[in-house]
Amino acid sequence: MENKDEPRVLIGCVTHDKDEIYITEFIKAIRSQSYSNYDLLFVDTSGDDEYAARLRGTGGIVSKDESMLGGRNKIREHAIKKNYDYLWFVDINTLPPPTALSRLILKRKDIIAGISLQGMNIDGNLKVMPNVYEFDKKEKCFRPVVLNEVLNDHINEISCANFGCVLISRKVLENIEIRYYEDSMAGEDIAFFVDAKEKGFRTFADNSVKCTHLVFPPGDPRNSKFMFESYEKRV
Repeated sequence: MENKDEPRVLIGCVTHDKDEIYITEFIKAIRSQSYSNYDLLFVDTSGDDEYAARLRGTGGIVSKDESMLGGRNKIREHAIKKNYDYLWFVDINTLPPPTALSRLILKRKDIIAGISLQGMNIDGNLKVMPNVYEFDKKEKCFRPVVLNEVLNDHINEISCANFGCVLISRKVLENIEIRYYEDSMAGEDIAFFVDAKEKGFRTFADNSVKCTHLVFPPGDPRNSKFMFESYEKRV
């Protein structure tokens, strides 16, 4: 039930029919949120009408587009047009904990990300790293934050993250369009954070919002490598 004293949030997810295996777990994570003043918008980039119908069956709003970039911008435009206070991008294979949205809103930041783990190829070796980056002034490049740096519940200022779990204020959305990062091989997410910084917005990560990243199908034991429980026990 909507509480007019709470900020209105649009949860935006760009998806494709190849993501169908994740729908059940994704919806379970979204509907489990302790914060309830939100709407859910899917943008389907596949041509599969059956998939769009299944998405509608979740109770979410469903739109169509041809690309990830187009889908991101369609969500952004909907958030602005419908006067939402925040947009929360969540990838369909990223499962935020039940307190994620309430925690992120409580911080009242213009841009704040939750944490998930991903595989990165570093010097020919696959490393499990957080999805957030800092700027290395010495090397003049983005540096992945090290896993041990996010095993606490601190809030840290970062340079950028991916769009797996990011809350963005209306003020930012009105000032920044989403584009591909033509200066590098990075995607539209990194371009967004670069543009935000140039406009004077700061980006933060809340380490208390630890998400599960389903790199493999739900139930696949290999996913345990991307779950924080596997590492927090060692600290």
